Amino acid sequence: MKFDLLLLGEHEPTRLLNLASKVEDYGFEYLWYADEKFFRDPYSSLTFISQHTSKLKLGPCVTDPFTRHPAITAMAMATMDEYSNGRGALGIGAGFSGLEAMGIQRKKIVLSTREAVSLIRQLWTGGSFSFNGETVSFHDGGLNFTARNNIPILIAAASPLMLQLAGEIGDFVMLGDLASKRVLDKAHKHVIEGAHKRGRDPSTIKMLTRVNLIISDDINEARDAMRPWIAGELWQNYPKWEKFFNYSPIWETELDPLIAFIQNYGGNPRNVKDFDLIKKFNYLITNEMVRDKALAGNVDDIVEQIIEISETKIEEIALYPLPLPNQDIESVLSVFANEIMPRVKTRLADKL
Repeated sequence: MKFDLLLLGEHEPTRLLNLASKVEDYGFEYLWYADEKFFRDPYSSLTFISQHTSKLKLGPCVTDPFTRHPAITAMAMATMDEYSNGRGALGIGAGFSGLEAMGIQRKKIVLSTREAVSLIRQLWTGGSFSFNGETVSFHDGGLNFTARNNIPILIAAASPLMLQLAGEIGDFVMLGDLASKRVLDKAHKHVIEGAHKRGRDPSTIKMLTRVNLIISDDINEARDAMRPWIAGELWQNYPKWEKFFNYSPIWETELDPLIAFIQNYGGNPRNVKDFDLIKKFNYLITNEMVRDKALAGNVDDIVEQIIEISETKIEEIALYPLPLPNQDIESVLSVFANEIMPRVKTRLADKL
């Protein structure tokens, strides 16, 4: 099992570099940098990191096909990959951040992602060409420098249709946010379906999952920190909750106060900061819902949950640390690297 770090663009350069250096020393595989509007730009930040690291792989996680023309994404990603000596990977998904503020509507999400990936890959192969898609077009142009033509593309997906697309065209698939075997197995079936549709061997597709990491000796404290994130995801996807792999019809009654808030608010969240508006609904989110979505608990709990995840097709876990009031990201990563990773490695070795 490999581990990655996911960061928002909230860190000033010195701290960002410190975090990148730490996880490189810890043996993490990737540092993923969120394309969260309107935080710091991911491509500039990743290029900066690349100049002060040597092994850590780097990529946005995730960009979208709507807020930048895919040709601009291809240009930015190829530039960062070149500056990092080929350590780049492009993460792309449906997106939501900043769309409302910029007056951009998400339309034909799956098709938009498919066509964006197709255009980006074609640009990386070089030459001049035109691309006439249903959602994006590009006329008689190309990159004016040589890009690596096999930069990996990660498709971040949570819905069945996006998971199928990931199985069709992704080099990697990142499931989000899924952290228990029961939901991971359900999601993976859609990836397999997409792979078979394209005639691909599903075992050749690298599988990751993205989860929040919350460590505390007080298990309830750890779980409570995750509950507003789950409420936020429910808000973002209301009323289409049936697409969640842990959905139960009883949500429609047991989550009624949250539903009333969503209906009264009259719209979707605009960015992750909006999730603060629904912390008062923490009590509605069950412990089981937390475990399906996050690594939240003490060291023993998290070790056991990672072992469970290892029994699925997941090869890599992208961690987004959520520090508690008496913690910071550095301290959370230190506990994970020094107490959890060695135990996981030993347990997995014992199973061979």
